[in-house]
Amino acid sequence: MPRYSSLLLLTLCLALTCSCVRRPASTADVPRSLPADYTISVAPFTQPTDTSQLIVGHIPERQGRIPEGVLPELDRSFRHVLHSSGKRQLVFLKARNLPADMTRYHSSEQPQALPLWQAYGRQMGAQYLLIPQVLHWQQREGSGAGVTQSAHVRLEFFLIRTDDGTLLKRNIFEEKQVGLTDNLLTVGSFFKRKGAWVTAEELATEGMAQAVKEMGL
Repeated sequence: MPRYSSLLLLTLCLALTCSCVRRPASTADVPRSLPADYTISVAPFTQPTDTSQLIVGHIPERQGRIPEGVLPELDRSFRHVLHSSGKRQLVFLKARNLPADMTRYHSSEQPQALPLWQAYGRQMGAQYLLIPQVLHWQQREGSGAGVTQSAHVRLEFFLIRTDDGTLLKRNIFEEKQVGLTDNLLTVGSFFKRKGAWVTAEELATEGMAQAVKEMGL
């Protein structure tokens, strides 16, 4: 009888232990690490303006459009941020090599751009493709001392494996600068920015740094 009780107690302990182990709810919960010796190809910044141009997600309501001439500026800033991390080999793809229909993809109510980006990456010889996108862009109206409209940006970053189109990582940065008196939780950012109202480009650079850090790039 004591032996039976011991076996029963052991079985109950094992059951409780197993029940406390968290199992991934989906494949999205399974960690995917990127080998350090692999090169990442970096696509130029683009702005989806139609749902069918999205990889995932949705177009913001009343989407703020970024001026076309600002996109190359973001590419240069992102190159600097990525090089500063010094962790990986990088290849920066030229904007002129983007598929002609990248901003004129067929209309649909569902995101459909992942296969398009996969094909583009394979065409460019990329094993891993990093895709930065601007989902919303509102420039500061005013100066560093005061504004009538503060800067507001939303950036999304995607890392895909081109051989099978797997979306490995996604990072989202969205911020609309508010005054310290409007939200005391922003006190850290307030002092980091030296109490100034920053431009959309400066917010975007913060977003790039966050993405590089959180995506392990």
